[in-house]
Amino acid sequence: MSGASTRRLLGSVLALAWAMSCTQPVSVPNAPSARDVETGAKLARDAGAILLQYSAYDYGLAGALAGEKTRTVTPARYATVARDAAKSISGFTSSVLATALDRTGPIRDRLVPLADGLADLSKDSGAYADGGDPAAFARVITDVSAGWQRVRDLSVSLPRDDALQTAIARGLSFVVAAKAEKRSLVTAGPFGTAAEAQQAFRAMGSPRNGTITQAAPFVIRIGPYADRAAADELSAAIAKQQITSVVTDEQSFSFSRSGPVPDVELWREPSRVQDAHGASRRLALSPDANWIVTGGDDGYAALFDQKGVLRALPQSFAGLSVLGFSDDASFFAVGGQVVNFLAVPSGQVVGSGMRFTSAATQLLFVPTSRLFVAGAKGPTGEPSGGAGVIGGRAPDGATIGAPFPIPTPAAGSQLAASDLGDVFVGTTSGGGYDVEVFRPGKDADLRSVARVPGVGRALVVDRAGKFGAAITDQGTFRFALGDAKTLARVGAPVRDFAFAPDGTLYLMDQAALTAIAQDGTVRWTAPLVDGRRLVGATRAVVLDGTDRLLAFAPADGAAEELGAGGTIQDLTMSRDGRVVGVIVDARRAVLFTLP
Repeated sequence: MSGASTRRLLGSVLALAWAMSCTQPVSVPNAPSARDVETGAKLARDAGAILLQYSAYDYGLAGALAGEKTRTVTPARYATVARDAAKSISGFTSSVLATALDRTGPIRDRLVPLADGLADLSKDSGAYADGGDPAAFARVITDVSAGWQRVRDLSVSLPRDDALQTAIARGLSFVVAAKAEKRSLVTAGPFGTAAEAQQAFRAMGSPRNGTITQAAPFVIRIGPYADRAAADELSAAIAKQQITSVVTDEQSFSFSRSGPVPDVELWREPSRVQDAHGASRRLALSPDANWIVTGGDDGYAALFDQKGVLRALPQSFAGLSVLGFSDDASFFAVGGQVVNFLAVPSGQVVGSGMRFTSAATQLLFVPTSRLFVAGAKGPTGEPSGGAGVIGGRAPDGATIGAPFPIPTPAAGSQLAASDLGDVFVGTTSGGGYDVEVFRPGKDADLRSVARVPGVGRALVVDRAGKFGAAITDQGTFRFALGDAKTLARVGAPVRDFAFAPDGTLYLMDQAALTAIAQDGTVRWTAPLVDGRRLVGATRAVVLDGTDRLLAFAPADGAAEELGAGGTIQDLTMSRDGRVVGVIVDARRAVLFTLP
């Protein structure tokens, strides 16, 4: 065959190959077969979301069990999250069963064991939730690790999904480890009811290393003890109280964690837990939330630094009604009938205190003007008993001239301040509520801002100094600070209200929280059970009842419960609104960093 003929034949073969390539299907990596599961990508993301939550909460629980102070999750809170996660896992496995029916292919072959593994995870985390068994938590850690591997295997059979790969990398970055050792455990019971178990637990002195199962049979587990003799001794002591117990040898677990802190995933959980001094009922945070001061009815103010170290413990002559920091956290003020000013971190009194004829009802630090302002009622709160007063001091306790001290009606005043350095004062007289303003260091007298109908109860202004709001017995009113004619009634008297940093006005009543935009329109309303306190942080945070703390999304009012874990006595926030703090069970300060 000639060279020309060969070239023509080769050209014909290449043309035929090209034609066939245009008509035959092309093999694409990660492409599922026609009979494979079609929703594999969504199911993989759903599984990743479940595992990411577990990875973060495992990190928090491991920290708590290891005695760490930051980004921890209590066993009780973990149990609540695990029970909620069980519902998500149940829905996931149902979806897998439905979509994998009569399907074949690599996606189906990887989805089924993934669903089975998540079912095991749900079972083991439920076992920990019910009994607090460390062995169950150790199994959870193993289940989560295996789950991530199965999701990674599944992702190989799917088109590239950057969001899924990010979730996998994020989840695997939280490293939680369990170490098993042989220890002795004391088990008392079983008891007929949870109340009987609680009564026996108290009779034992409520040991710190003891837990009570949350489901029948109700038993008390105390330990573990490295020394069998110590466990036998405790069992003998319990027997003298007519409580039956047994000592068993079993594996004891210790837990550790490493990797980045899951701040994004655990924002609903405490970013810091600080044991308070005595019976604390009041809390204040420094502007950056690094410093904490707690106060109680015994008059002690406990100052803690960012590492949780108690730095000062000054005492007043009576219970503390007000607490606060200066803008640079160099000074803090505490007191009741006498408000003192103290240096950070020594806790030494500086300058001269402010003495009132009754306990101070409000204390605030005014930025820009840089001073503390406090107000108190008259001696009896009644006109015949004498006037109330507003006092002011520099951060170091130095006295300030006119217009201080400012006399008020016997019922006292309500105070507010803007970032511009203006101080707003609300007082009731002649059946109306007068809102006035002055700028310390510039004004010797107060200027009128607005007169609101009714007897005043509370006053707030936004940080930009544009709008104010007041609660009186005749309603809740909103107004522009520069134009009294804009005064408008926006609703009935509410229990609490606050401006958020973005200027949104939140109104909280017993049964609802309402967000009002800067143009005066209602943005949304969300239901409450028993609204009691409110702070306008980056999210509105509400104490709903005595132990339910809710954070609301600014855009739509979607509520997220924060894991406070007990009865709440006080609610406050850092100046920038990023950190919210509460006093829980009168014995610990719990802080949340909001997204």
